[in-house]
Amino acid sequence: MEKQEIRQFITHQLNTLDRRQQREQQIYDRLFTVSAWENARSIAVTLSFRNECSTDPIIEKAWELGKQVVIPKVVQREMKFFEYLPNSRLVETTMGIREPDDTAVERSLNTIDLCLVPGRAFMRNGFRVGWGGGFYDRALIDYQESTLAVAFECQLVPAFAVESFDRPVDQIVTESEVILCR
Repeated sequence: MEKQEIRQFITHQLNTLDRRQQREQQIYDRLFTVSAWENARSIAVTLSFRNECSTDPIIEKAWELGKQVVIPKVVQREMKFFEYLPNSRLVETTMGIREPDDTAVERSLNTIDLCLVPGRAFMRNGFRVGWGGGFYDRALIDYQESTLAVAFECQLVPAFAVESFDRPVDQIVTESEVILCR
C-alpha cells in the first residue's frame, strides 16, 4: 500500500474502533509505567487531532506529576515547540489543529527528555506514516533523547516504504503491549 492508502485505511479503522475509551485507558496505563515516561522531567506532545488517541489525559498526568510540557507549532514550515501550561491560550488552525498562541514561550526540543511522536500508522521497527508534511522527521534529526508513540493496535501495519529522511521512534505503546523498536 502507498502511504496515502495507508492513511485512508487507518482513518477508517480509527473511525470504526470499538471500546475506544477502554482502549485509550489501557494505553495510558501502559505508558505511565514505561521508564522513559517515569524518568522524564519534560515531555513534548502534540494535542491530539481528529480520531487519534487522545493526548489530553497524558498532558494532565504530566502536569499532575510536575513535568514540563511543550507542544508543537509549525512556524514557516519548521516545527517549533512551546511551553504548555494549564492556562495557556490555544488557537485553532484552518485544519483544526490546536496550537499555542503568539504569547507562548519557545523551548528547544533538545532540552526535552521525552518526545511523544504522533502518527497514522506504524511498523514494529518504529517507522511511521504521519500526515505527510515531514515536520516531525525534520524536527527529530538531531534529537538524542527518547521518542515514543501511543497508538491503537489497529494502527500497526506490516510494511510500507521507508524513505531516507524518515525517523523511527524508540517505542510504541498500544493497548496490549509496549514495543521496543530500537
